[in-house]
Amino acid sequence: MPCLGTKEIEAILPQKYPFLLIDRVLDYKEDDYLVAIKNITGNEWSSVDSVSQLECWPEMLAVEGALQAAIILYHKSKNFPGETPVYFIGKVISEFYCLPKIGDSLNIVVSAEKLMRIGGYARIDLKNQKERISSIEIFFSVKR
Repeated sequence: MPCLGTKEIEAILPQKYPFLLIDRVLDYKEDDYLVAIKNITGNEWSSVDSVSQLECWPEMLAVEGALQAAIILYHKSKNFPGETPVYFIGKVISEFYCLPKIGDSLNIVVSAEKLMRIGGYARIDLKNQKERISSIEIFFSVKR
């Protein structure tokens, strides 16, 4: 079972702390799927919603974490020795069923629908310990 820690994830993604929104990759199969974890803690820079005083994590950051997981799957599937690709978000379609909250261990499951040399399309499900939080479709392109 392949597993990637913070150092391996940082080597793939252009984002660095505090904008790295994947804690670790639990499993993946090239050109097929990836399972990642994001633990939402109380000391996240973005955890507290000051308007409603609910301790929720912003939906946009959940979408960004989903995109980062999709990029990791793409990178592991398409192998980039000696290259530094640049990724562009094309289209994002998301539906949230509930809000991610402090204390959630966000399970990010990426399904590769189509991965090509110039970009990809992925479906992502976000779940916490109890329920499905969101379903997301992401289209992205890659410049080498």
